[in-house]
Amino acid sequence: MIEPIVRRCAGLDVHKRVVVATVLIEPSDGSWYQEMREFGTFRQERQALCGWLQQHRIELTVMESTGNYWKSIYGALEAAALCA
Repeated sequence: MIEPIVRRCAGLDVHKRVVVATVLIEPSDGSWYQEMREFGTFRQERQALCGWLQQHRIELTVMESTGNYWKSIYGALEAAALCA
């Protein structure tokens, strides 16, 4: 069995008008918890995404995006101190 490096992570699939976000969390009992949500790309929805990630205490977030749609999402994550 592979030992996980990050126990609280998120993946973002960024599109022009929607961001599909999935969190993967390993609780202390060793099981895995996964939750998926969709967020829009307007400012209020980007802030909701950041709040949702903070609520789950995410340690690492990765993004996949075609084009430059990732820039506003990255800016929101950076403003919320969710990326370095």
